[in-house]
Amino acid sequence: RLSERRASLGPEARTAAFTTVDRADDAVRLAKAYDVRLVLLDTPGLDAEAFPDDVASIVERSPADVGLLTGAAADWGSGEGVCVPFGGGEHDWAALELGAWLASSRSTSLRLLGTRADARQGRRDASRLLADAAMSVQRVVGVDAEPQLVDADADSLVEAAESAAIVVTGLSPTWRREGLGDVRRALIRGRRPTLLLHRGPRPSGLAPAGSRTRFTWTIDAGRG
Repeated sequence: RLSERRASLGPEARTAAFTTVDRADDAVRLAKAYDVRLVLLDTPGLDAEAFPDDVASIVERSPADVGLLTGAAADWGSGEGVCVPFGGGEHDWAALELGAWLASSRSTSLRLLGTRADARQGRRDASRLLADAAMSVQRVVGVDAEPQLVDADADSLVEAAESAAIVVTGLSPTWRREGLGDVRRALIRGRRPTLLLHRGPRPSGLAPAGSRTRFTWTIDAGRG
């Protein structure tokens, strides 16, 4: 069955099957042995308060970026391309790079979500950050990215992402302490498959030198 699946993928692929008593250790070993760029894990039930121990171990020890995939298979025929909620964190840049290559390989659209301005909080919108991200995508991957500003709350983020074929976003930088977090948990509970990225030791091909202001979404306790 594994060989049949490999043959159906189209691009050249290599497969291997073996038993393991330590999933995390063997996944990291394979990634190191074959100079892997991305470790992709199927992670149903990721919306618990804490990551499963084996998943957390792989994320922490992997020499490559790690993608945590949740939800059903992407329906490229009905969804509107790849959607990347983007706040400018280190894992967000890794997610943007993967999302851009995914959009390029599927010849589909790439949409970047950023936060609107909040006058009460004295916060400007994320349009300049999205412009930097879009320019990086054009330079490295050669695809256009459509920016979209949404309110800085989880409900607005989920609503904006609902039309996508797949949502690709970075893990929170505080994932070790807080797990998935309320905003990303709201995303994976939506109707669309979601891929969460953790950047490995290798630098992203997109992230610019120097710091950028980060823009994040929050859970508004007064809503709903």
